[in-house]
Amino acid sequence: MNSRPVILFAGGTDPSGGAGLAADIKSCSALGGHGCICVTAITIQNSGGVDSWIPVQPAKIADQMTATCDDGLPDGVKTGMLGSREAVEAVASVLRNRLADIPYVLDPVMVAGSGDGLAEESLEDAIIEHLLPLATLVTPNLDEAEAFTGKPVRDRDAMEKAAVQIRAMGAQNVLLKGGHLEGEPADVLVSSSGVTWFPGNRIIPGKVHGTGCTLASACATLLAAGYSPERAVGNSLAYLRGAIAGSFSRDLGILLGHTPPMGALPGVTNGGAFYKTPRFCPSCAGELVKTDPHPVCGRCGLVFYRNPLPAVILVLENRGKVLLARRAMAPAKGELGFPGGFIDLGESPEMAAMRELKEETTLTGASFELIGSDMDHTDYGSVVLYIYKVRNWQGTPQPLDDVAELLWTEVGEIPGLAFQAHDRLAERIKNEGGYNGTC
Repeated sequence: MNSRPVILFAGGTDPSGGAGLAADIKSCSALGGHGCICVTAITIQNSGGVDSWIPVQPAKIADQMTATCDDGLPDGVKTGMLGSREAVEAVASVLRNRLADIPYVLDPVMVAGSGDGLAEESLEDAIIEHLLPLATLVTPNLDEAEAFTGKPVRDRDAMEKAAVQIRAMGAQNVLLKGGHLEGEPADVLVSSSGVTWFPGNRIIPGKVHGTGCTLASACATLLAAGYSPERAVGNSLAYLRGAIAGSFSRDLGILLGHTPPMGALPGVTNGGAFYKTPRFCPSCAGELVKTDPHPVCGRCGLVFYRNPLPAVILVLENRGKVLLARRAMAPAKGELGFPGGFIDLGESPEMAAMRELKEETTLTGASFELIGSDMDHTDYGSVVLYIYKVRNWQGTPQPLDDVAELLWTEVGEIPGLAFQAHDRLAERIKNEGGYNGTC
């Protein structure tokens, strides 16, 4: 196997792009694998639920899987929606004859997360007979665990007992998903190493379309790459939490953010969004709880210290003129101020001054002298400012980044500026007659 494991996914389509084979492909790609697909059913659904579905002939399901094998055996296999006993038997035949000893994840899809049926009949007997003995990992939810065991599974104690019972039916490892538990969710893995619990938190309210498919396909990708069941499940759950944290709404439901968003679109850049407190924890993707004085993550306890924000102001003077920058985005879009910006994580103030000078003016090779400090209180929080005199720069100033225009302005003619701290600095420069520095 090379560094891009190949996974064969057998399951149903989903026009919404959130579940089924769409989720499989996205999850596999996000984790560095390559997904091949075998269509077992064509579904009519969206983010709100399933309307209907059309099965693919079992022989054609087997033919699709065989065609992939003829191109080179995959490193892993995952099955989702199969729909009928005949389809289960066709898949099992290919698994035994062509894919033996290859990690196989069985997601026993019988009912969608929305509650809609995805099988022609009760398939638990066929799955127990034909697929469970072949599975490296099986990932039932609470309803599917009840179908397999014939017992209620609605709390953690029942989950653990059910997972042990399902493993005794032949699967090597069982991940019983507790997303539908009352209260906080929790998942349990039963393997040859014992019982491992993975407690969780509700990241967003309501149902998110495609979580089961996403988790199972992530597990298949990592098992194919050589991870142990415990690490594959743990890492897949971490990926799923990130996908849920990045979810977005459609008219009828919520879809996962399987991959990073595009970011700022042309013509709709909102620089002010930087100053807003995020909804989710930057450490674990748990939801930040608004508390006074700082938001706190309800999952890992991280305290989100955002204010005051550290920033730098740059003073460039040449022959009685100072360099002013016109802002290209909110806040204070179109207004003038001194060049500068916020200090990034891991930067010293002087490092930030050097970076901001290059990003906003293209100038390099400068030396920096700390000449003062100030604070500002704005509608997006408090800011502490390091004021640097810039000397010995190289180049001709050119506006870049969040600067629309750069203007050399006579010290005595500096207009009202975008921020109060900038106005105070301008008054100081006027009163002192400039710094008499030239480059």
